[in-house]
Amino acid sequence: MNPVIEIPAAELKTALTGLGKIISKRTTLPVLEHLRVTRNPQGVVTLEATDLDSTARYQVEQPSAGAPCEFLVPFHPLNQLVKGGKEPVLIGLESKNKVRLKTYVGNSAMERTLDTLALDEFPPTPSTTTKPVPLDATFRDSFREALDCCSDDASRHVIHHVCLDTRHKDGHYLAATDGRHLYAANSFSFDLKEPVLIPDRPFLRWHKFMEESATELTLKPKTDKDGSWVQLKSGRWTFIAKGCDEEFPQWKNAVPGPNGNRTVVRFDRETMATLLAGLPKLPYQDEFHRGVTVEVAGATVCFKAKAKDATEWTRLTIQSARVLGKSVSIALNREFVLKALRFGLSTLEIEDDHSPVQFLEGGRRMVVMPLRPDGAVPAQTAPSAQPASSATPPVSAPNPQPNSNPPVNEQPQAQPQETKTMPKSETNPTETPATETSPVKAVIEHIDHIKEALKGVLRELNEVLDGLKQLEKEKKASDREMESVREKLREIQSVRI
Repeated sequence: MNPVIEIPAAELKTALTGLGKIISKRTTLPVLEHLRVTRNPQGVVTLEATDLDSTARYQVEQPSAGAPCEFLVPFHPLNQLVKGGKEPVLIGLESKNKVRLKTYVGNSAMERTLDTLALDEFPPTPSTTTKPVPLDATFRDSFREALDCCSDDASRHVIHHVCLDTRHKDGHYLAATDGRHLYAANSFSFDLKEPVLIPDRPFLRWHKFMEESATELTLKPKTDKDGSWVQLKSGRWTFIAKGCDEEFPQWKNAVPGPNGNRTVVRFDRETMATLLAGLPKLPYQDEFHRGVTVEVAGATVCFKAKAKDATEWTRLTIQSARVLGKSVSIALNREFVLKALRFGLSTLEIEDDHSPVQFLEGGRRMVVMPLRPDGAVPAQTAPSAQPASSATPPVSAPNPQPNSNPPVNEQPQAQPQETKTMPKSETNPTETPATETSPVKAVIEHIDHIKEALKGVLRELNEVLDGLKQLEKEKKASDREMESVREKLREIQSVRI
C-alpha cells in the first residue's frame, strides 16, 4: 500500500511559508526545489528544505498513522495547491517517481500527480554534536536587531554574520556590523568556549521562527573533511547552516571610550514616534547616504536636510528632548538613525562633528559613523578583521546603561579619555594629523572613492535603462495607435457607395 500523509491546511501553509525562505527561485539544481517529507516509526512527520548552505526543518504537530516513509515533493506545485485552501492536504507516494497531492474544494476533490526525484539526490543533513546552549527571549530580540545590521558586501564574508562573542572578560556580547554602523548587545553568558558566527539568512529574520522564544544552539565543530555547522532549534522549527571559521573583527576598537565632554540627548517615546514619522519626509541630496544633520543648540534638537541643488534647509525641530552638554552639529545617514529609533535606542551621545556617535538603551548600543560635509563616509568605518593578538589594544566599552548618565541639570564628571581606533574624518580643517597617511590607508581610501564612483555609474545606467524602457512603452503605444488608424482606413476603403 502506498504511504499517504495528511497535514492540516493551516499548519501546512505556515510550514511552506518558512520553508519557502530557504528554497531559491533561481536554482540550477532541480532537487533544491523539492521538500523531503519523512514519517518516522513513531508517526512524527517532518518537512525539510535546503539550499546546500542552510537547511530548515518543520515538525508537524500531530503524528500521522502509517508505516515509516520518506520521499521528495516539488515545493512550488504543493505551495500553489495549498493557497486559499481550508481542507487538509494528503501527500502520497504513488510510485518510485510519482507523488500525488489531494485536497478538497467544498465537497469536490482536487488531485494532482507530479513527477519527483530519487530520494538519494537530496543532500544529507548535517547533524550537530555539542551540548545544547539555551537562549532566551532577550537573545531572540537582540539577535533579530543584530541581523538587521549585517553587511551584504561580497568582499567581506565574515561580516555577513552575527557574532556570539565570548572573547571579552567583562561579559559576552552579540555583535554585527556592515562597516558603516555597528550593533552590540551585552548581558549574555553563553556556555561557549569560542565565539560563534551565525550567518544572516532570510529564514532567521522570519517572525515565526523563535516565536516561542525558547531556543537551543548546538554546533558541529570543523573537521579535516568538513567545515563547521550551526544549529538553532525553536519549537517545531530547526535551522542548520554552515558556520564561518574566520575571526570576527575586534569591534570594541570602534566603540567610543568614556568621555565626560560628550553631548547627551535623550528622547522620550513621543519624540521617537515623531522622528520615525518625520525623518523619512525630509529631502536628501544623495540616494545612497540620505544624509541628515543633527544640530543641538541649548535645549533644542533640530534634524535638517537639503534637497539636491536646494539652498534652504528643511528642518524638523524637537523641543521635548533632554539635552546635557555643549552645542554640536553632525551629519549622519538617516537610515541608521531611523533603525536605532526603531530598536528603541533612546539616548544619543555625540562627541564632535567627525567622531562616531552612539545610540544607547540598556545593554544595547549602535555606533554610527558620521558623514563628511560632502556626504561621503570616512574611510575605514569598521574595524578590520584583525586577530585577537593584534598589536592594537582593544578599547574598553563604556557602561551601556543610559540611566547611569548624570541628570540633565547636573554637570558631567570629567573622565579620562581613551584612545579610539576609529579614524577621524580627514576633511576637518582644524585638525592636524599626527602622522602622515600610510600607503595602505591611501590605497583603502582610493578604493572607497572608486566604489563610490562605480555606484554613481550604476545609478546613471539605471536611469538610462529606465529611460529606454519608457521609450519602448511609448513606441508600443504609438504602434498601437498607428495600427488603429490603419484599421480605420481599411474600414473606410471597404465602404462602397
